Amino acid sequence: MNDDGMAEAIATTGLFLNFIAVIAVAVCLASWGASDAAVAAAAGVVALLSFAASIACFRAQAEDQDQKQVPAG
Repeated sequence: MNDDGMAEAIATTGLFLNFIAVIAVAVCLASWGASDAAVAAAAGVVALLSFAASIACFRAQAEDQDQKQVPAG
């Protein structure tokens, strides 16, 4: 896989993790409203972890793009 393909794969992974975070937040709020604290807490943890991982993916992809644009010299 070339560098452009790797950057796209990282960005796509970040996007999927972001979708997972949004769905987990919805499950967390619905479970909290239904007074199911265990499911709400688990969904909240999943939301936080997947959102943090998505931000890490986007940051890695952005840093990779910045390194390509800086001329050596």
